[in-house]
Amino acid sequence: MLRLAILDDIEEIYKLNTELFIVLNNLREDIYNPIAFPNIFIKSMIESLNSDYIIVEDDDKIVGYALIEERVSPYNDYEGFVEDHYAFIYELVVLPEYRNKGYGKVLIDEATKWAKERKLESIELNVLNNNYSARAFYDRVGFEEYQIKLRRKI
Repeated sequence: MLRLAILDDIEEIYKLNTELFIVLNNLREDIYNPIAFPNIFIKSMIESLNSDYIIVEDDDKIVGYALIEERVSPYNDYEGFVEDHYAFIYELVVLPEYRNKGYGKVLIDEATKWAKERKLESIELNVLNNNYSARAFYDRVGFEEYQIKLRRKI
């Protein structure tokens, strides 16, 4: 079952978010700490008119979510850039024991519907370059690489 998060879901979202950040920390401990977004952040995203947690449940248990937000490019004020209003997926997480059962695709489909209802033309997300399973999943559901972010330690 799919639904939008409510305030009563904050603790469950926090637990899933913690699982996600543990994985991210294992992939890139130089960038991520193994702690979740604070509950106040989760609450603000639930209450915002520009964002939602899309929840997927199995037997009344939250097994995954996608955090999506409507964004406007900060470059819209510059003539050199095309005006861009888009959806951004902050996070998409499915509990390990529920992966490869279609829940991730269902969340992407619902995120796409969410964006279309707001008349947005694209969805963006970030994925770590060494998160091979996530990259393969996003490739399977139609995401394309369009920009590469580089970093150099100093």
